[in-house]
Amino acid sequence: MGIFAAAEALAIAMQIERNGEVFYHAVAVRMTDPSVKKLFQELAAQEQRHYEVFQKMAGTVGGAASPAAPEYDEYQVYLQATLDNALFAGSDKALALAEQARDRQAALRVAIDFEKDTLLFFYDLRDMASVAEQKAINGIIQEEKQHLRRLAKLL
Repeated sequence: MGIFAAAEALAIAMQIERNGEVFYHAVAVRMTDPSVKKLFQELAAQEQRHYEVFQKMAGTVGGAASPAAPEYDEYQVYLQATLDNALFAGSDKALALAEQARDRQAALRVAIDFEKDTLLFFYDLRDMASVAEQKAINGIIQEEKQHLRRLAKLL
């Protein structure tokens, strides 16, 4: 797991999935376009399943060994940057973005940005994970890529 604490990284992953679910549900309720409404309902359900996978992983990992001071500082900067710049850094932000998604195009663009941010974080998470956990994370990465392709196709 290197210098990163698996439990902390998985907690961020779970937060990302939970907030994505909030966003997708909120936008699905607002959308009148049946194809977008259906897609966002499906994406919300998949975000819930991803949350459950990460939750299961979190129950099996411990914290990483205390890294040396320079590595720990880099680790903290990375985690803080991830949290500060996450598209859905909280359910309130997810709901605010859903409010901005007033039409089909805006909703799709916000969702695409979210999926891109999510992919970047999950690639990093995979690199931090044990070999056993990498398979599950790779599966989620593939699903996130599918989300991105489906959203781009509708855009």
